[in-house]
Amino acid sequence: MGFGSKNTAASIKGSVKKLDQKYNETTEVLYNKLNLQPIAVQKPDFNGDYKFLGLNTDLKTFIVALDLNQQYNAVIQDNVVPK
Repeated sequence: MGFGSKNTAASIKGSVKKLDQKYNETTEVLYNKLNLQPIAVQKPDFNGDYKFLGLNTDLKTFIVALDLNQQYNAVIQDNVVPK
């Protein structure tokens, strides 16, 4: 995955909303798009914000957000590139 290489200086940051309100009752899973392997799992902070740090800038990913209350289907954000 390139951890520790010269290209490892990137992050992915975002926030989770439910019905246009910040929401923190989720789990975000970051996947490697090339091999579909999970890279990291995060829970958002109180404000619904999350961060995946220390990523390779060449990594192609997608994020799946799962509602812990199981009221809504999972949400997928595709083609997320660390910056």
